[in-house]
Formats: sequence, structure tokens, C-alpha cells
Amino acid sequence: MNTYNHQIPMFKSLSIIALAMGLAGCFGTNSQSSGNTSAEEIPDWVTSPPKSSTYLYGVGSASRIENLALAFTQAEQNGNAQIAQQLRTQVSQVNTQDIQVNSSGNGAEDVRKTNTAYTRVSTAPIELEQAVNEQRFAGEQYVYALQSVDRSRIESRLQQKIIEQDSLIRQQANRLNPGIQTQDWSTYMGLIPLFAQRNSYQSELNLYSTNHDIQGQAATDIRDIETQLNDALLSFGFDVSNSEQASSLASALSGFGFTPKANGVFQLQSKTQQHNEIQNGRYYVFEEGTLDLIGPTGEHLASWTVSARGIGKNQLRATEQASTAWSTQAVEAMFLWLTRID
Repeated sequence: MNTYNHQIPMFKSLSIIALAMGLAGCFGTNSQSSGNTSAEEIPDWVTSPPKSSTYLYGVGSASRIENLALAFTQAEQNGNAQIAQQLRTQVSQVNTQDIQVNSSGNGAEDVRKTNTAYTRVSTAPIELEQAVNEQRFAGEQYVYALQSVDRSRIESRLQQKIIEQDSLIRQQANRLNPGIQTQDWSTYMGLIPLFAQRNSYQSELNLYSTNHDIQGQAATDIRDIETQLNDALLSFGFDVSNSEQASSLASALSGFGFTPKANGVFQLQSKTQQHNEIQNGRYYVFEEGTLDLIGPTGEHLASWTVSARGIGKNQLRATEQASTAWSTQAVEAMFLWLTRID
């Protein structure tokens, strides 16, 4: 009996020691993977990310799930998104006119028209593929990830991209004949997306750069090519006099950086039809039809069939909205075709 009585406390002691070692193992693996962490143990970087002139930091979080690796992947993506949001905030604070490469001698209106054309071209978005994970932390309900981006590395990459883009611009411009020739219209249109991408790279470069001076300024020959492009867009023009929506098409053309112009190099012809409905006291006008683009020598270049809708409290307002929407969509389709890269 005595032996048995001595074994009970010993067994309990061993059990307590084993339990203690097990708990120590759970907490000793680093608080980054602990699931029983109090709010006081959350690292400082979760609420106060580091600040640096060289790096951008973002903290992302995600709900803790059984697949911890997947949860951390989501947290890292959210951290990258936070960095992107910081850059988007900076975009709104940057005077984009200052960082454009325009130097046209034809006045501010010409520059605005060219810039409008550039902004209508889809370009590569801000890239964060070089973001790296600095820290991870697993709380009781959420996991956190500290992401960072090295500004200097991305700045160097963007500077190289601008150099490559300038090379493409020069190659395209080498196809041009001296002066502004109508026969070169497709070459000029091909310059628009090239300059659009260059401007996008330059804007991004100035967001990442820690230099207070404007980065990515164009060389003299690149500025001269842009001026020539600007002059060509103004010179060519689009004649909308033979279209049914002359006024709305002219407005849409200006919005895309093109010039509505009597006897222009290009002619636009349109034919549409409308029908309307009344629902709950509101007018719905539907317009559909075709826009045809006629080239400099009278050849039919392309056509686009577009449908649009206008809504208003009266039929006239709904009709105007339908015509405006139809013209905008038709000109956008034409713009994308003219500025496509072969």
C-alpha cells in the first residue's frame, strides 16, 4: 500500500511536468505562430509599421483559419494592397502636368488634347512583384504580415523600362517621312500608346523615387517626337458632318484627344436607330447603330456596331443621354482600334 501511495504523487508530478513542457513547446515556437496570444503581445509593427526613406511598408491581416499558410498568403496580399493604396494616395497628390513629358509649342490646349489621348490608353499598372515579407504574426483570431518594397530597386527597374520605351518610340518615329504626311497616320497613332506607357512609367518612377526632382525627363529628341505627334493629331482631324450624331460625336472625339474638323483627314459616318420605353414614370431610350471610319483616300477602314441607353424624366433628356453614350462608346471603340499595337 505504501508503494502504491507513493506512486500516485509521482505519476501526478510527471503528468504536470509533461503538460508544462507541452505548453512551453507551444509558446516557445515564437509568438508568430501562437494561437493563444493576448492583445498585449501583438508586435508593435502591426499597429505602427516602420517608417523609412528607402522602403515602403504595408501591414495586412486575414482571419485565422486551419490552413495557416493560406491565411498568411492572404495577409501578405492585403499588405501589398496597403502599399498600393499608399501609392494611389500619392498619385492624387502629384501634379501630373508637371511630370508629363510634353513640351509642345502649340499652347496649353494642344498639350491637354495629347494628354487626354494618353490617359485613354490602358497601361501596365503599379507592380509590386518585388514586395517581400518581413514579419509574420499569428494571433488568436487573425494573422498579420508585414510587407516591404525596396524603392531603390524598383526605381532602377523603372528607369530601365523608360530607356527601353524611348527606344521603341525612336523606332516608331523612324518610320515617319519628313514633315507631317497624311500617309503616316497609322505610324502617328502607334506613337500614342508608346507615349502613354512612357508617361505611366514616369509617373510610377516619381512615386517610388526619394529624389525631390522630377525623374525620367525625356531627352530632346523624344520631346521633339512628341511635339510632332501633337501637331499631327491636330492637323489630321475627323470630319463628322456626314454623321447623324455630329454634335455628340464631336464632343466624344475631343474627350479622347482627337480633333473634330471640317474636311478632316478622316471622315466619320454613322447610322443609328432608337426605340423607347416608359417604366415607372421614367423614359428609357435605346440607341443602336454603326460607326464607319473612312480613311484619307476614301477607303473604308473599319466599322463598329454599338448599343447604348439613356434614362430621363422626359423623353428628350433620355434621348440626349442615349446619343451621348452611343457616341462615346463608338469613339472609344475606334480609338482602341487606331491606337492598337501590331
